[in-house]
Amino acid sequence: MKIFRKKLTANTEEIFNINSHYVTVLNIGEGNVFVNFDDTATTDSLIIPAGMGRSFSFQRAVQSVHLISDGTPTVQIDDMT
Repeated sequence: MKIFRKKLTANTEEIFNINSHYVTVLNIGEGNVFVNFDDTATTDSLIIPAGMGRSFSFQRAVQSVHLISDGTPTVQIDDMT
């Protein structure tokens, strides 16, 4: 398993390169996080509210996690390879 942790900058997309069928994204801090996989994240992407997390399971391996935030939360991504 690989773990990535980073403080996001508001309105700036961050890309985390992974290769996994299972991914968990945790939003630790202030502001909403918007997530997309293998494509650009926008404020229309899947939302993870402050203090929440989500786990995802895919039939194919995801190559990258794209995140953008309306605040400056710390995020943690667990690549459950």
